[in-house]
Amino acid sequence: MSAIMDATETRLSKQQHSLYIAIVESLLTVTTPEQFLQWTRRELQNLFPHEMFVGGVGHIKIDSIKVQQILCDGFPMDYVRAIQRPDGDVSSPIMARWCKEQKPQLFEAAVEGANYPEPWMAIVQKYDLRNIAAHGMRDLDSNVSTYFNFSRIPGKLTPTHAYLLTLLVPHMHVALVKVLTQIRASDRTAPQGSQHISPREREILKWIQSGKTSGEIAQILNITEKTVRNHVQHALVKLRVKNRAQAVDKAKSLNMLEAK
Repeated sequence: MSAIMDATETRLSKQQHSLYIAIVESLLTVTTPEQFLQWTRRELQNLFPHEMFVGGVGHIKIDSIKVQQILCDGFPMDYVRAIQRPDGDVSSPIMARWCKEQKPQLFEAAVEGANYPEPWMAIVQKYDLRNIAAHGMRDLDSNVSTYFNFSRIPGKLTPTHAYLLTLLVPHMHVALVKVLTQIRASDRTAPQGSQHISPREREILKWIQSGKTSGEIAQILNITEKTVRNHVQHALVKLRVKNRAQAVDKAKSLNMLEAK
């Protein structure tokens, strides 16, 4: 279903409206990728519950996005790699439709699966995505965009989900751009070709190079093992490689792991 919403068609309840204000206000304090993901796991769940989230910034094409930075929580990054084209662009039927319409998109696998290409539906079923609610924002004078994808949302998707995306995504766009701008600033002295890899991702790749496991890296950096795995998956996508060994080799070839 293509969820093109008119603001007059849906209204939030008083409780939902209060939650919305509180959630948007809490987003103002987000300054790092880790804090952004924590916000999606905590505050956002109160109004827009979901099990999987992936979002990022990139350049819009006709039916795809060339991803520059990506944040993920619970979302299978193998799915992202599966829909990545040889040129690095990422595309799915839902994303292609959003690129064209620039409006919230809702998808129920059990209801609409037969209407979509079988190869893509096979990927959706492989990773048990079940449903998708997606929306993004595009800058006025450029093709730079943020795109947010939620999956395994409880219950049946309704127009309210699309309306909530219409309300929330502009604020998420501002927060993510702010976070990634700060990362870019810290990356200006990075070796050529490695600017899109965050300082934390480079740090984790260095520990992987030294033979540390995800659990050991988590203890060293005082973060969760899941966070370590997420950073590794992000690096794999950005470096366009399939495993940790390849990521380390490519990072070394870009002089990303040299001591500073």
